Amino acid sequence: MPPPVPGHSSLTVRRLGAADILVLYPLVQHAFPEMERRRWMDVGRRMSVQRKRPRQGILVAQYGTRGLPCAMATYRRDFDIRFGQVLTSDHCIVMTPGDAQHVINAFHPAMTQLAQELGCHAMRTMQPIAKMTTHLQKVCPAEHIVERTLLLTEINGFSPPA
Repeated sequence: MPPPVPGHSSLTVRRLGAADILVLYPLVQHAFPEMERRRWMDVGRRMSVQRKRPRQGILVAQYGTRGLPCAMATYRRDFDIRFGQVLTSDHCIVMTPGDAQHVINAFHPAMTQLAQELGCHAMRTMQPIAKMTTHLQKVCPAEHIVERTLLLTEINGFSPPA
């Protein structure tokens, strides 16, 4: 866990529990207005199952040990042709946009530890694009939308074979 940021209470990051599912629905609905409650409950139940070596799940952040969840990040273990096993985080949803960097800073060590536990050699974290310009350079077909940037973090100095 990173040191506390002045003016912020410390954030606790943990895996999604069954009690979090309903509490997180307003956060999920804010990010994905089209997601129905029943669909989220199904996803949440599947992601909250505690397994020894989970292949996918959700991490939850809250201020202190008794606060309500204020952010969540999805993760899954994937295969990469260069790195082998990688931990991929597609969605990081934060209740208060002003806290986004503070929350991401808290998620990073938790994701790193999880990646190590799962035998991953790297992490892929997808971040929403902060601002789009009218001259955005795209390296994809014109009908595709660039919605996120990809950050790659190598775990324990692992580098792919040359």
